[in-house]
Amino acid sequence: MDSQLPAEPAKAAPLPPGSAALSVAARRRQMSGRVWAAQICLILAFIVGMHVLNTTSGNLIMPSPQAVARQSVIMWTDGTMLLGLGQSLLILGLGFGLAALTGVLGGIILGGFPVIGRILDPFVNAMNATPGAAFIPLIIVWFGLYTEAKVVVVWNAAVFPILIATASGIAHANGELIEMAQSFGARRRQLFWQVMVPDSLPTILSGLRIGAAVSIVGTVIAELTMAQSGLGGLMIAAGNRFQMDRYFAVVIVMMALGILVTAGLRRIERRFGRWRQSMTGAR
Repeated sequence: MDSQLPAEPAKAAPLPPGSAALSVAARRRQMSGRVWAAQICLILAFIVGMHVLNTTSGNLIMPSPQAVARQSVIMWTDGTMLLGLGQSLLILGLGFGLAALTGVLGGIILGGFPVIGRILDPFVNAMNATPGAAFIPLIIVWFGLYTEAKVVVVWNAAVFPILIATASGIAHANGELIEMAQSFGARRRQLFWQVMVPDSLPTILSGLRIGAAVSIVGTVIAELTMAQSGLGGLMIAAGNRFQMDRYFAVVIVMMALGILVTAGLRRIERRFGRWRQSMTGAR
């Protein structure tokens, strides 16, 4: 009897080109859908909690979602919310822009020149650890109660997170890239601007994102403690009159503003993060 050879195991069919990338994209879309679904569930749970608390405790403790929505429509329709948002965006834009410029430039100097960084590091940490509210009386004396003073408050709140993140990114730039550039004869200036600064961009953008979130808080503090204007002024006016539906309508706009600003900066940060990962993989 002829002995039969064992059958060879069937080989898996090779994946068509691009199928791995498609599967990764599909998993990302699935995960994104789950995240969106979870976030929507949290929003619905918050609305239900507002309704329950309003029913059990009354409007003074928690306004109903219907009252907040109605007041939001009124404030947007008569221009009150739009005017307040414009005033807050002016203060936020000027203060954060000034903080980003000075923070990034100062961080580049502190991180790129170790001696200067070691000299100024204790003073920077001391200023960063001091509550921003401690400087408000001094800022009022120097700059008054209006736009200039509010911009300084926002700048003071945001500049140190940006400066510290930038200095850390520059100081811890990729040593392999620096050595490679030096081996090709790169000068100090070329190393600084073409290697160290680009490599630290994700860290700088992370500091900018943190600074943007702090800037929003600083804007509200400035509008509450100085000449009342913007969203902070609307919020304190509604709180003083116990108009909680109006108060929550303003708070929702502030939360939406924070989400939009941080989400935009996070998207930019992820793009530069992917660039750095691709450069690492290429090496």
